[in-house]
Amino acid sequence: MEVQLKELIDKIKNDGVKSAEEKAEKIIRDAEERAAAILKKAEADAAVVRNTAKADAEKAERSGNEALRQAGRDLVLTVKGEIEALFSQVLESRTASALDAELMADAVSQAVKNLSDIEAADADVFLPEDRMAELESAVKTALSDTMASGLEIKPFKGLDAGFRVSRKDGSAFFDFSEREIAAMLGRYLNPRLTQLLSD
Repeated sequence: MEVQLKELIDKIKNDGVKSAEEKAEKIIRDAEERAAAILKKAEADAAVVRNTAKADAEKAERSGNEALRQAGRDLVLTVKGEIEALFSQVLESRTASALDAELMADAVSQAVKNLSDIEAADADVFLPEDRMAELESAVKTALSDTMASGLEIKPFKGLDAGFRVSRKDGSAFFDFSEREIAAMLGRYLNPRLTQLLSD
């Protein structure tokens, strides 16, 4: 009986140990599966975070590059505009200083000669008010033939250099002020300046 009891105890021990080992193996398998699933999810999450970070970095780089290109274009346009404005200012200033009494008398004479006799008789020549004394006699001498037909020379307030030829009723005029002459020259010269600035 003792042998049977011992066999029974051994059997219970073996069954218990075997059952415990099976449970332990199942717990270990479950833990390994859960660990593998957690690791797999962590790797997937890390890949999403990496891809998102990479996409955000690429987007930020593209945005930064585009902002730099835009800032460069804006700078070029600003500098170009300032150079053209300076060029126009210098051109206007140089034009005004080039319009001395002799050149003005010749220019007025040529402008009036291009008018018909009827138009010349119905015209006034306007000179800068502050230069009237300096220019009037030279212009009158150059226009001596036309002056008898009714053409008058008058001062024009607001005209710094150059002249205007206008109908007496003011319905039409030709503007040869330093601003208009500079603008005409500028339209011819600015395309070349623009080309130089864009090269």
